[in-house]
Amino acid sequence: MVNIKIIGYMAAIVSTTLTGALGVFVRNISANGYIITFSRVGIGLIFLVLFLFLRNELHGIRKIKFSVSILTTGFFLSLVILCYTNAINNTSLANAAFLLYLGPIIAVGVAAITLKEKLTALNGVLLGLAFLGLLFLLEFQFSFNLEESRGYLWAVGSAICYGLFIVSNRKIPQNIPVLIRSFYQFLFAAIIMLPFLDGSLFHLTRSDMYWLIAIGFFQGFLAITLAILSLSYLKAIEYGTISYIEPLVASMIGFVLYSENLTLLQLIGCTIVFSCGMMQVLSTKK
Repeated sequence: MVNIKIIGYMAAIVSTTLTGALGVFVRNISANGYIITFSRVGIGLIFLVLFLFLRNELHGIRKIKFSVSILTTGFFLSLVILCYTNAINNTSLANAAFLLYLGPIIAVGVAAITLKEKLTALNGVLLGLAFLGLLFLLEFQFSFNLEESRGYLWAVGSAICYGLFIVSNRKIPQNIPVLIRSFYQFLFAAIIMLPFLDGSLFHLTRSDMYWLIAIGFFQGFLAITLAILSLSYLKAIEYGTISYIEPLVASMIGFVLYSENLTLLQLIGCTIVFSCGMMQVLSTKK
């Protein structure tokens, strides 16, 4: 059990680290949120099918019976990506990340009610501290002017959908292989986005195409598949705590690539978030 948990934690850490760089990809693409969302899941699906082919596991797709849980996760996956992408384009990266990560807290509450997942005192303290660390990262400063209201609405929507995505994945039976459940979630998410694509799809620049392929591979195939893998092994509270690494990574990227200096308060926040994630992993060994 400990080894399985460690696999789940490692997958969650890599997944959230990759997703933490999403803002860099989104802000280098001139396409709208629908195209970016479709590309992340659609191109991600292509890479996943290729991977299944190389592993000679495509035949496993036909063996899985239709599941409402898998369809539901695909639906919420598309909405999380769409809402978060639009939030990034309409408000600051910090505010978008902060509101998105209300999602794990929502997931913990929903999972405790619907899945009867036990919330231990240690789990609750670590999640609370991780949330506090995130407030430190933002220096407890939030901008609520009317010009950013649209961005906040998108971000709140991404948080709600993210929480429901986490819980929905927990409902999928353990006997369904991770790559197969990923295939169907990518497929359903891409199908849901199809009706929203418009003529701007045919006016993408060469640079846009490169970035969209990259977002499909790194943010789609790798990040989402690893997130689904981790959710098959971890409880909502465990995944929720680790997921706070993502805004930490976003802050680090801003510091390294864009010379966005971190204040002492933000550095303390980074330390709290990282420490909580590591303590959650280490607590599994007890």
